[in-house]
Amino acid sequence: MRRVIRYILVVLVLLILVAAGTGWWLLHRSLPQMDGTLQLAGLKSEVVIRRDTFGVPHITAQSHEDVCMAQGYAMAQDRLWQMDVVRRAAAGRISEIVGPLAIASDRNFRTLGLAEAAERDVALLDPDEKSMLEAYAQGVNAYIDGHLDRLPIEFTMLRYQPEHWRPADTLLVVGYMYQTLTSTWRGELARLDASRRIGKERAAFLFDDDTPYEHPIVGMTAPPANKVAASLPSGSQKDSRFTPYSSQPDPPRISAPDDAAWTLANGVLGEFDDAVRAGIGSNNWVVDGSHTASGKPMLANDTHLTLNVPDIWYLVHMTVGNLSTEGFTLPGAPGIVIGHNNSIAWGFTNDGADVQDLYEETFNPANAMEYRVSGQWAQAQIRHETILVKGKSPENLDVVVTRHGPVMSRKGDTAYALRWTATEPGGLAHSYFKIQFANNWQEFREDLRDAFGPAQNAVYADTAGHIGFIVAAKIPIRKCGAWPPADSPLPANIPCGGAPMPGKNSEYEWQGYIPFDELPQVLDPPGGIIATANSQVAGSGYPHYLSAFLAPPWRTDRIFTLLSKGKKFAPEDFAAIQGDVVQEFNLILAEALVKAASSTKPVDPRTNRLIGMLSNWDGRMTPDSVEATFVDQVGAAFGHILLQPYYGETSATGGEIFLERILREKPAVWLPPDSHNYDELLINSADRAVADLTSSMNQTDISVWTWGNRNKLLMTHPLGSSGILARIFSLGPVAHAGAPGCIDALGRTEGPSMRLVADLSNWDNSFMEITTGESGQLGSEHYSDQYPSWLARTPLPAPYTDAAVQRVTVHTLRLEPAGH
Repeated sequence: MRRVIRYILVVLVLLILVAAGTGWWLLHRSLPQMDGTLQLAGLKSEVVIRRDTFGVPHITAQSHEDVCMAQGYAMAQDRLWQMDVVRRAAAGRISEIVGPLAIASDRNFRTLGLAEAAERDVALLDPDEKSMLEAYAQGVNAYIDGHLDRLPIEFTMLRYQPEHWRPADTLLVVGYMYQTLTSTWRGELARLDASRRIGKERAAFLFDDDTPYEHPIVGMTAPPANKVAASLPSGSQKDSRFTPYSSQPDPPRISAPDDAAWTLANGVLGEFDDAVRAGIGSNNWVVDGSHTASGKPMLANDTHLTLNVPDIWYLVHMTVGNLSTEGFTLPGAPGIVIGHNNSIAWGFTNDGADVQDLYEETFNPANAMEYRVSGQWAQAQIRHETILVKGKSPENLDVVVTRHGPVMSRKGDTAYALRWTATEPGGLAHSYFKIQFANNWQEFREDLRDAFGPAQNAVYADTAGHIGFIVAAKIPIRKCGAWPPADSPLPANIPCGGAPMPGKNSEYEWQGYIPFDELPQVLDPPGGIIATANSQVAGSGYPHYLSAFLAPPWRTDRIFTLLSKGKKFAPEDFAAIQGDVVQEFNLILAEALVKAASSTKPVDPRTNRLIGMLSNWDGRMTPDSVEATFVDQVGAAFGHILLQPYYGETSATGGEIFLERILREKPAVWLPPDSHNYDELLINSADRAVADLTSSMNQTDISVWTWGNRNKLLMTHPLGSSGILARIFSLGPVAHAGAPGCIDALGRTEGPSMRLVADLSNWDNSFMEITTGESGQLGSEHYSDQYPSWLARTPLPAPYTDAAVQRVTVHTLRLEPAGH
């Protein structure tokens, strides 16, 4: 028996060793060559790729075509599978590799028509941009062709191989980001639904987000009304804009066994919608030399998106002749999106400009393909789509298209068609490729003149000492008839374009775009500070409508507060501001709770104790804070109670601007019938929050209700959303500081996807980091090597000069033209 047991143990050990060896081989066979020499067909001259301690490629070439080709090759070495998944998602082709689980996502993207737009727009690229995309595709394909027998493990797990890369695929990557940053049409439907449910008077209050905390950059008509110094370029908006609102619950997650196809469909495809719905935005700011220790400008940027593994951004440094550009780009796209060159630095936040409109179309009851246009029946077009489904028969999809665009929603004879700048001719072709070549403000502006979007708040600085700001995009000018229509449930303060518009006549059509010179922009403003964080950038003095879908102003206000202290800033100070975790709305709510408790006593003694703890709370959303958890839950309960009479027991709640205004103005129209006053309502919300936390945290002891226990970050790989694959591929869960509404807007699945601090006095003093690592390959040492520093908010240096790069160079790969 002992011999049998020993034999079994030996066999088990051998099996484990074989399995481990096979796993090691599968993970490491696809790792890229980073030293030595390779030959690439199509190169004109030798290219040198030096990789630093974090695997960031520093590419030196003799021409822009060669540097783009080398960039494509290096990026494919690190992120080929991610690139393939994003282009497939945007084209509605995920079902081809995972089967029927992805059909719903594929239907959505096929309906949008991004693949059709990308194919069309390749022909609209200008010659320089086209040559960049073609050279980049050559580099990607050189890597694919040389590694079909040792592709990243995700291709092995899903049992398929990548197709060649094409310039249209890069435009699909642009389109994917476009839909992430501009998808407001669901909000338009939700606003219409809300107006029907709550009536015009309440809707007018719900959607009026006038607040004294805003800091518009242009169009100011009044001095600031909040705590920030009046000398700063800030003001108070007096017209209406609206916090994104949704009464719809999260989409259900599919329950299925733990395998690669299911986790891809259920994990990353769910995040495609989550990225849009999260809506927590980004930060950027720039100051002139009067605010810095060096006397030169400094610029900071951190973009907030859904956080996955690998990161959505890729760091790269490219040098051609005298032009050296370093920064962040999207896997699948050449060049630099955010960063700096020898002379200028720039950063983006999403502007939220409304570049989508839903048109309510009236279809003919006697003919389902005819819709009303100016008193006549017009024939809708049909776009036939065939969705290939792995293991199943193809899925046929007929997309109904009116003169405004594809029908996104239909019930009976009423449908809603979408017009969107991304799918207008040139919408994907004209983006932000050119700005990396600019040397000054004039060139920067001109390089943005033709950009369609997605609309971005671009901040700018140059070594000559100038700072600037511009919203660069094609933003529609709407012809608006009688608005809202007489039979509409919408209140009068919803702007034309902020909700579905009638499509049956020509009273609400686009009349071109806001002229470029009339877009919000400023150079060297008084005060020497510019900051944006997805809230209002244009005050009531600005003549054009921009958006009804903007973020609350807390992050912008907090940035101005920290920048107005009279300090001479160094790069480390900007990095510290990026890590700030004070949530201003929660401080406002905490103050209101303490005041309300002086007249109304809670039912639950724990509620009374928690409110007492708020008297000295500083608003910091730290992992050990019980106050942070309590106040956050009170806000949710307060908003839910206000909307419950109209929505029932759903997840519906108002935005934070709505709740702040309720606390400030205490309108009778919103006070529920069973509440005597708002102090009582707020304390009842606090008691409800305690009950909800007792249930959700499964603990009655409030000392364990820490923010870290409630707010744990999980960064998932597309194949690692659950089970053992999550433990292998994904990062977390881990308790952390921050929250939506903080400058460091780090939530459970979203937050700063990159961080940049650019020091224009010495580029080598700049900081750049992404969330995970340069490589998307699990076996690479650079799979997650930036994650500890990013999570700890410890900025990573970004070497730029040749001497600085040489000091950190670990690998050197030379690419030579084939035949040399």
